[in-house]
Amino acid sequence: MEVLFGDWKNRESHKGKLFITDGVIDKELWDKSKNKVLFLLKEAYDSKRVEGSWDLPALIRREKVSGRTFKPMAQWVYGIHGLMENKEIIPFQEDGADVKLALLSSSIINLKKSSGAKKSSSKNLARYVEEDWDLISEQIAIIQPKIVICGNTWSLIRTKISHHKISDRAYLSEGVLYIDYWHPANRASNKMNYYALCALVQLAINKLENNSIKIATES
Repeated sequence: MEVLFGDWKNRESHKGKLFITDGVIDKELWDKSKNKVLFLLKEAYDSKRVEGSWDLPALIRREKVSGRTFKPMAQWVYGIHGLMENKEIIPFQEDGADVKLALLSSSIINLKKSSGAKKSSSKNLARYVEEDWDLISEQIAIIQPKIVICGNTWSLIRTKISHHKISDRAYLSEGVLYIDYWHPANRASNKMNYYALCALVQLAINKLENNSIKIATES
């Protein structure tokens, strides 16, 4: 991954700017996870630094289950893991050891890794996706997720991958299940977000199983 990020940083659109690396949050827990969940988000944001580099997974390992983004992420992965293991939606859990472990066992990719803002325009984000798609797709391939939660990013990547629709907001691409969903920091309640996402994943998994289609196996 270091070589990949090195190439990324040296591209003209990123050179000399703050570059925020991302990917697997905790490699040991990721490798052990049977149901690998990747969050595909828009951009990371730093209001203080404009150059250099820092690592988003390292920040998540420090902050853990907190904030408007990381806490919902943890809850969502916890729910997906429970759904996949129990074949039914498990009750919402606000926090706790299992929720923390769920977050640490996931991965995160931002489409735009430099010049992040509180809210970039769709046109600006689309330009970064167009310029960097070869590296974005390579990073996804290296990480090898089973389920990708697109945090308001599906519209930016759907023309870049071959896919077919499975069910409402669910798509299959090369054995990987993509869910078109809101950003974790959206304004809806954490509990509502949790059950809505789990319902979408459950519907997709049931459709796949009814058609004897398996999503990506463990690496």
